[in-house]
Amino acid sequence: MKEETAKYEEYLTVIANTRLIYNTMEELEKMLDNYSIHNNGIKRCFTTLQKMRSAYRDLKVEVELMTDGTINLDRLILQYRKAWDFFHDNLYRRTKPEQVAIELLSFCYPQYVRKDIGSRRSSIYQQVVEQNINVPLLLLMLMKAIPGYGSKDGDANDMTMQFERVTALLQDFTDNNPGFSMLPTITRAREEKNKSRLMLLFHVSDILNTYDSFANGNNIYDIAGDIKASYVNLDIKGYWNECGGKLNNTDFWQIENTIDYGSYFITRWHKDADNRLTGIRYTLFITERADGKLTHYILHPEAIKRRMKGCPYKDSDQAWYITARLDAKPNELPLHRAIYSTKWQQDIHLTRCTEENVVSQYEHWLNKCELVKQFEHFEYIFLPNLYAVTRSHLYIPSENEGEFYKVPKDAYEGFDRIQIGDNIGTMLMNGKTYLVFDELMLYIGTTKKDLQKYKIERVNRIE
Repeated sequence: MKEETAKYEEYLTVIANTRLIYNTMEELEKMLDNYSIHNNGIKRCFTTLQKMRSAYRDLKVEVELMTDGTINLDRLILQYRKAWDFFHDNLYRRTKPEQVAIELLSFCYPQYVRKDIGSRRSSIYQQVVEQNINVPLLLLMLMKAIPGYGSKDGDANDMTMQFERVTALLQDFTDNNPGFSMLPTITRAREEKNKSRLMLLFHVSDILNTYDSFANGNNIYDIAGDIKASYVNLDIKGYWNECGGKLNNTDFWQIENTIDYGSYFITRWHKDADNRLTGIRYTLFITERADGKLTHYILHPEAIKRRMKGCPYKDSDQAWYITARLDAKPNELPLHRAIYSTKWQQDIHLTRCTEENVVSQYEHWLNKCELVKQFEHFEYIFLPNLYAVTRSHLYIPSENEGEFYKVPKDAYEGFDRIQIGDNIGTMLMNGKTYLVFDELMLYIGTTKKDLQKYKIERVNRIE
């Protein structure tokens, strides 16, 4: 009992003194409904094991709610103490902490750039990896955004500035990956309303985890190739719903195959009382992770517009869900969101609809109701049809019979790596035709001006 009491006293004291969860003592006292912590300390305010345990568990629940269930307070406290001990022994008196922070990130995350790092510092960073020290915590300690484990520095009054300093550094670090730059993780961190040390740690972890997951190749072409190689094709065509396959409400999902292996169109339908059937058609990509689990990447139709303009995605544009390995023809899709989002629900449990009355009802609605397809102007038809690759050009059949788009290999970085079998072709969207270079996340319009920009010609023969 004494050990347990000492543990909770230590944990609550650290939380209070470091302002780990709340920026001010006043906020913490208000949450725990005890307004004398600042004068009397934890031990005098919570005089029994039960009171200490209850206070700590309340905070533990709050942390899980704040971080969408991604941070466990028990684990965080242990990681904090371990990271601080390592930091104090190895990194405390560094004269250029931001440079050390970039070096540390470069050592621990893709692209694993380890040039120009002295052997002594490399040895320290290697210990971080070997001892499984929490890198986001070390980063925040280097940036003086989080104090030492035993700190008594008082209220955190500069969190807006700390958020900006840390996200600016992460922006610099992640700029070497064009694919990641389209993701909204850094923007989401900057827009965080509850700017606290806990939430800064949460966002740093989210940014680095996302970057680590996405930046798994030397460049965007390699990343696309790696992802394509991990695609999984499942037999999931048909109707699904979130009520056990029964006809308990008027919401359902329709999954259709695309021509690409491992990708699908997935439309979420809702029928209202006026017999309107409103739907949004998303694109779904299923890939296998290194641990055998499956990632279900859902792309909102609006994302295609931002990708074509080279703009960062918004939180609503995409979501990543995880499942265990599934049968080739699963009857359940228990999707659990893998990356934090304020727009996408945490769990989507889909059940295949196999009962005849359910399927026939959905088909009746689709045939008889007024269909309202939101974002229909962003729906597209993609035809991968790279016809030939020569020493100097790529040839893509145009919309005109017997005509090709002749694309110079030196017109864009990465064109020289394209080969037959890549997702290169034409896309029809909203009445317009685009050239698609999927591995490079590049979309080129087919107007005269767009083609001239890349020195692309319309020709009738291959040279």
